[in-house]
Amino acid sequence: MLKKVIVIILLSVLGGTLYADCVYNGRVYPEGALMGPYIWVNGSWIKR
Repeated sequence: MLKKVIVIILLSVLGGTLYADCVYNGRVYPEGALMGPYIWVNGSWIKR
């Protein structure tokens, strides 16, 4: 039972880092942010 609780806590903490905000030039951009021809998706800038 304790192992299940620990696993759930770890997944919830670590799972949130998969879709983390982007820090670029000292500014924080959320998922889906646009920067010129690029969009922040799943942890990387991709060209639209």
